[in-house]
Amino acid sequence: MRVGVARAVAVAIAAAAALSACGGGGPGSSRDANAASDANDPRALTVLAGSELKDLEPLLPDLERATGVRVNFSYSGTLAGIDRLNAGEQFDAVWFSHAKYLVLNDASTSRVKAQEKIMLSPVVLGVKRSVAHRFGWDAKSPTWAEVAQRARSGEFKYAMTNPTASNSGFSAVIGVASALAGTGSALTAKDIDPKRLSAFFNGQALTAGSSGWLAEAYVREQDALDGIINYESVLLSLDKGGQLHEPLTLVFPSEGIVTADYPLVLLSAAKRAQFDSVVAYLRSPAVQRRIMETTYRRPVNQQVPLAADFPNKLIVELDFPSDLDAINGILFTYLNAARRPAHSIFVLDVSGSMKGKRLDQLKSSLLTLAGGDSTLTGRFARFQEREQVTLISFSSAPNPPTTVSMGSASALQAGLQQVRDYAGNLQAEGGTAIYESLAQAYRFALDAARTDTSRYASIVLMTDGENNEGMSVDDFRRYYAALPQAAKRIKVFPILFGEARQQQLAGIADLTGGRLFDGTKGGLAAVFKEIRGYQ
Repeated sequence: MRVGVARAVAVAIAAAAALSACGGGGPGSSRDANAASDANDPRALTVLAGSELKDLEPLLPDLERATGVRVNFSYSGTLAGIDRLNAGEQFDAVWFSHAKYLVLNDASTSRVKAQEKIMLSPVVLGVKRSVAHRFGWDAKSPTWAEVAQRARSGEFKYAMTNPTASNSGFSAVIGVASALAGTGSALTAKDIDPKRLSAFFNGQALTAGSSGWLAEAYVREQDALDGIINYESVLLSLDKGGQLHEPLTLVFPSEGIVTADYPLVLLSAAKRAQFDSVVAYLRSPAVQRRIMETTYRRPVNQQVPLAADFPNKLIVELDFPSDLDAINGILFTYLNAARRPAHSIFVLDVSGSMKGKRLDQLKSSLLTLAGGDSTLTGRFARFQEREQVTLISFSSAPNPPTTVSMGSASALQAGLQQVRDYAGNLQAEGGTAIYESLAQAYRFALDAARTDTSRYASIVLMTDGENNEGMSVDDFRRYYAALPQAAKRIKVFPILFGEARQQQLAGIADLTGGRLFDGTKGGLAAVFKEIRGYQ
């Protein structure tokens, strides 16, 4: 299984980082145009797919030659994909890491005509070898409660995606919540234990909106972390990639885990024949072996023996919640009670070039995060309880920061109204002091951290132009280099908009360990929602 390892690592991690696994890849993504044009082609199968499946694109030409069916992916996350279906977009099939949320959401619409599992990847802990040995986890699988105890004490710092934005984090939090509840059956809303979940998430030191980007970020920050929770396929790819200072031990907690089974789900009854042909091809022994060797996902075809690279572990599968109330309860408990509270800093361009429609888009984006979007993605992207939000508008110079504390559930609505009022008062004029305003954001974040060390801070930068006031890029680089190490863990997530220079913003993302988002396609509000998975 050594053939194709380097390519698998590059494709699985870099491609997944390009599109977030649950929040991104909306309309305008790669292959969307082909998917739209193939809607009425009897030879085609249009598939709304998770962005992590981009690593299967090399299979598609061979699949078409063997079956005569042309498969075209349109990329999305699970929740964003359900929003697209609910909005009326038409696809022949859906292919995410699991279909459970879709099926439960589909109870009243009966869109799902058939589904077939294609491959498997359990969501597990990748723990540094020395840490696993110190805890005894290499000799005996811990319980989730034991993992939570190590996390609560500060002994185990890990990376995990935001479960409202990425399926690996979603699968992990379902498993953790189910195991900590200790009921031995499918979790219900009343079984959720916020206190025990909070103990577990005390150890989350790095978050992300996609599994691929999380893996890249782990490589950059591995010396400050003890492990990473992700798909087994991503963890194996990381271990084979040659970038880790210390190998990972894959840990399967003893109560069980949740496995992504990647079902291909048929929505169009008229495409049943094409669906059956594609499923038969993908589940054939040769193709299952190819998928295993190039993506490190396990075969569902039992005729294909598991390669030696996979851990020889008995996998106990936890029961998945059987109702949406339980699932949504877990996700909102994570956001409002369990995770480390966030300090989200928004640095917003209101220079003269933002006048008119651009400023309207910015205001609309803030209103989206202040509760103005009732879609699935909108509900989870909204500012949440305990969150602290700092808004810094800028033009020729940064304006004084406005900080809103969302507080508890009773104070949340007042906080959201403050954000709405702030958005309504924005006006555009003046030049563009990007670097000066970023420095202001870092100074404010440092001051805030001195009084509250518990928060996970991040900076979002939205600009439609090029820096022409205040600090130069070299000035900012010198300023950033002099920051204390704690401040350098605060990432900047720039949003490309209008005539902003991609190279300039990509440089900011690279310097600070963040990620560049494209606000020129698909609407600025959609990007604001996507970026929330990284906060």
